[in-house]
Amino acid sequence: MVKKTEERGLADVLIVSGKHTGEEVDVEHLKRAKSSARKPVIIGSDLNDRNMEILIKYADGAIVGTYFEKDGISGNSVEQWRVEKLMEKVKTLRR
Repeated sequence: MVKKTEERGLADVLIVSGKHTGEEVDVEHLKRAKSSARKPVIIGSDLNDRNMEILIKYADGAIVGTYFEKDGISGNSVEQWRVEKLMEKVKTLRR
């Protein structure tokens, strides 16, 4: 499926998401995508400070939205402390 998406779909990047909006990415799906992809692989749902250490090993980046919003609810305003918390984790993992 990855090869087909890259070649026939002309994908520039592959986004791996959970089965439903806001559902955590299945780490096994992410591993398989990363191992067979020639393009960057991005986590597309539910990356947070609790699962980042495991998931980010198998991705080139992530789309983060709802985690940053008040109470983790889509449409709420962004809470700066949530952004700072996640970015501190990113900095720690990059060392």
